Amino acid sequence: MSSLNNSTANNGVVLTVRDLKKSYGQHEVIKGIDLEVKRGEKIVICGPSGSGKSTFIRCINGLESYQSGEIKVADPKSGGFIKG
Repeated sequence: MSSLNNSTANNGVVLTVRDLKKSYGQHEVIKGIDLEVKRGEKIVICGPSGSGKSTFIRCINGLESYQSGEIKVADPKSGGFIKG
């Protein structure tokens, strides 16, 4: 992960996910998710068993690779973003 300077971090955005896609072989489990979370917001990720909730969270925290898309997490030290 590398630190990025981005003015969006100054607007209170702490997480940005754009067009995230993840597959296991031919089975596409994450199909182009977009998400933006601002400081202080609380979100819920819900869905039926096997719908990709845990995989999505594992992609955000770097425990799972993904095929395409972009994940940026705010870096409080630099005021920019860490790109995953």
